[in-house]
Amino acid sequence: MSERKERAELLAALHAAGAASEEDEKELAALIEGDPGLERVVKDFEDSIAALASSFDPLETSARTLGKIKKQIAREKGGVLARVRSWFSKS
Repeated sequence: MSERKERAELLAALHAAGAASEEDEKELAALIEGDPGLERVVKDFEDSIAALASSFDPLETSARTLGKIKKQIAREKGGVLARVRSWFSKS
């Protein structure tokens, strides 16, 4: 297997798992542009990840943990002011 093909497969796997960086995504797009057949490789990885994910029962998350997650998301989306407010409302 060529080094280029191996790199494309690695990037396709990262993309499918949602772990590809912006740079990785750009590189993958460029590789696909050069070889449209790589779209099938990406699709295969996406299908595999979806099948794997659907084979597990969802985990129950406690209300407390879910609340902490929601607060963290709100802080990160809220910018600087939300972070400053969070310093005063730590629980």
